[in-house]
Amino acid sequence: MYGSLPKRQKTFTLDVEGHDTGLQYKGEFTVQSVLTMSGKHALELEKTRLMADYANPSRGLAGISISLATIRAKLIKAPDWWGELNEGADILDENVIVEIYDHTLEAESEWRENIAKKAKEAKAEQKQEDKAKAEAEESEGK
Repeated sequence: MYGSLPKRQKTFTLDVEGHDTGLQYKGEFTVQSVLTMSGKHALELEKTRLMADYANPSRGLAGISISLATIRAKLIKAPDWWGELNEGADILDENVIVEIYDHTLEAESEWRENIAKKAKEAKAEQKQEDKAKAEAEESEGK
């Protein structure tokens, strides 16, 4: 059913220096570009857990929770240091989380752009087929 859809995984290489510690974070990450319904459910549960179900979380708490939850829900493969740092919870350098989160969002954007491109191409192809069919029917009628 989904055979014609673009691949739902993207791999990217991270090589970023932590703003606070000066440590170098390197490695390859593979993420899901888009989530299934069960993946979205897991994402929402993780966001709720990280925000401790606060009705009015601060912008900082919401930002960290959304970033970490999104990364965790979409992550397929990560370098060893990611797991050693409690899936990002124990990282001292916020810019590293932001960088990974940005790559994750970029993967989704690219996937959606691919879908839009395929839809546009399919629509143009269908239009050509309809035109050819109409022309053939018209020539048969003459």
